[in-house]
Amino acid sequence: MPRIKVALPDQFLFNMERIVGLSDVNYAKHLDSVSMVSILHEARLQFLSSLGFTESNIFGLGMVVTDFAVDYRSESFANDLLLINVGVSAFNRYGFDIGIQVTNEALETVVCNAKIGVVFFDFDKHEISQVPVAFKNKLGYPEIQEVQVA
Repeated sequence: MPRIKVALPDQFLFNMERIVGLSDVNYAKHLDSVSMVSILHEARLQFLSSLGFTESNIFGLGMVVTDFAVDYRSESFANDLLLINVGVSAFNRYGFDIGIQVTNEALETVVCNAKIGVVFFDFDKHEISQVPVAFKNKLGYPEIQEVQVA
């Protein structure tokens, strides 16, 4: 079976650090995959927060995760410092991809690359909504070309 390949954005717009906690490691004493998903989720929320948003209020709309892919590359252990870089790509009419790269600072290795597909959602109407132009502008990407969605 072929491995998932995660394409990263051309540039990162946000970064954060996270220490691997004791509760993040599994019986093999390395960072657990479930904990990594939680760390990636936190990075997405922190990225939105850095822009002044929450996932339930981005210019009056919410954000819903549509897909999530993680390409695990190496191990990390308790007390390791993770460097987490976040960017965006592949805008379409309703959403875009959030690309994340996690690096182990001490080992200088990529721990994982991840892609989180998201769409904008109007929770009052219970329907997806178009990407607000103001959101693209806030990211500095007013010229982003839309990707056709099949």
